[in-house]
Amino acid sequence: MRLALRRVITSIGRVADRGICSTATAGSRYDAKVFRDPLVALEEINEPLSAEDERNFLYIKAMESDDTPVFYRNHVVDKLTRVCMKDGQKETSRHNVLSALEIVKRKQYKAWVDAPTPEEKANVERDPFKVAEAAIRNCRPLMKLMPVTRGGTTYQVPFPIEEDEAEFRAMKMMRDVCRGKSKHSEVLHFKDYLANEFLSAYNNEGATIQVKQELHKLCEANRAFAHYRG
Repeated sequence: MRLALRRVITSIGRVADRGICSTATAGSRYDAKVFRDPLVALEEINEPLSAEDERNFLYIKAMESDDTPVFYRNHVVDKLTRVCMKDGQKETSRHNVLSALEIVKRKQYKAWVDAPTPEEKANVERDPFKVAEAAIRNCRPLMKLMPVTRGGTTYQVPFPIEEDEAEFRAMKMMRDVCRGKSKHSEVLHFKDYLANEFLSAYNNEGATIQVKQELHKLCEANRAFAHYRG
């Protein structure tokens, strides 16, 4: 027993002496010398390549599925589709998100038609993708709470948040709000509540904005623990 334990300790010591490799792995199937990134923007695709562009005589990498340059491709919509996906049913999630955008389009177009003056018509945004982008942008939190243990006590410490994570948290809050409402409703569905949240958050209103404000209040209440960061 002691001999086996001694062998294990010796082997661990040998591994620790080797150190940890910090070099980047070259696991890409695309050789950096002969492959270049594809063009994914419609504006760039419609323009001819310059004579100095290496894409004229080198191979092009395969395009990611989310980078397909179609007119309805949108980063926020694609990310929201993945956030709202449940049990791997991505097509169902995409159908719900696009249906919500269609509802937004119909409501905004009706508001544009009913606007009495040209000035009010100009203030109505009829592009549902821009409405969704502005709604998610308004729902982004500025801070987040993370547990930090000091002296056997766990404190909820406010931390600044990165843009990508803030966007994800905004989508997650909006998803949870819409799921909670649709779960207890027999008339409206998830897509209807998502469309309503888009329009409300576009005007800095709605349940998702309230959730963000409550999070900011908790961060403000726990600001005394900010020195526990790091």
